Amino acid sequence: MNPQKPTLRPVLLLAMVPAVAALLSMQLACEKIMFWKKSPQQMESASNVPASEGTVKASLGDNGNTRLSIRVKHLAPPFKLQADATVYVVWIQQMDQPKQNIGALVLNKDLEGSLDTVTPFRRFSVMVTPEPGGQVEQPTHEAVFTASVDRKD
Repeated sequence: MNPQKPTLRPVLLLAMVPAVAALLSMQLACEKIMFWKKSPQQMESASNVPASEGTVKASLGDNGNTRLSIRVKHLAPPFKLQADATVYVVWIQQMDQPKQNIGALVLNKDLEGSLDTVTPFRRFSVMVTPEPGGQVEQPTHEAVFTASVDRKD
């Protein structure tokens, strides 16, 4: 008779299960964080503002709303593009719906501007136009920036 020696393999395998589960959990958590920390999307700039840069970032907000963050740099003062313009207005538009004024984007002395807001929409277009005032109900001039937003989460 040949007595079998006890082996540690099953014990080692059982000891590794919690460690593997912890690693998988950490990987999933990191992927979720990276999803929420997505880079802002570049906005397309019009040919009359070639040196300007614009970004839009859409993320999940409270109650399922979309947090919208718009940033622009190197954008000329609005009156340099349109004589009657005093401010840039940000618009959003859902497919086949009218454009909605969601706020004015005022430039600082460094020709940078920003607008942070919330919308209930997940899929829409964004545009920035030079306007005579922040309360206009429809765009009166061509867009200097445009982007399409499709928040997936």
